[in-house]
Amino acid sequence: MTSIVTTILKPPALLLGCKRTLFHWINLQFNVVDEQRIKQFGADRACAEWILRNGGTIKWTNTNEYIKNYNLLPPEGTNSHIQEVDATNSSIMYNGFDHFNGCHYVTKLILHKCHLVDDQALEKLHYLKKSLLFLQVTSCSSVTDKGLLALNSLSNLKQLILDDLSSVKNHDKTVQALKSSIPTCNIQYK
Repeated sequence: MTSIVTTILKPPALLLGCKRTLFHWINLQFNVVDEQRIKQFGADRACAEWILRNGGTIKWTNTNEYIKNYNLLPPEGTNSHIQEVDATNSSIMYNGFDHFNGCHYVTKLILHKCHLVDDQALEKLHYLKKSLLFLQVTSCSSVTDKGLLALNSLSNLKQLILDDLSSVKNHDKTVQALKSSIPTCNIQYK
């Protein structure tokens, strides 16, 4: 009986080399960009839905409160713009960062304990280069020096807070390179 059960539960040969978990594939789907949704309701609405769906919070330009409940989004068709994103402990990942394309009012982004955020994700922040003023990247274990160096495209950035980035190996050299490429930005690496 035991041999029948182990034979049935044995993974197919094609999956033996696969190191991705089921949750990785689920997270990929939760981050997919829906181009039809963007065309129908706009980039800001689609981006807000993405952030909330993955456990983050957003603040609109016309409010002082953060929204974390998907059901509290304004009615579809409302002309609202995202001003701030707090993605603390969220499951956002690189393929979802294309949602920022077309969001022209995002001034603040917090990426704290976002373990799925990696270099590819940070490279896509160029979508926010005209509006982003404040960026926090802390306790994101998949971010390396390469990802931080990609932030050099954020020419309007005024404040950059970095901390607890275990995969960054050359802290000082990376920060110096960023200071050279964004001289008007106050960079703190704790």
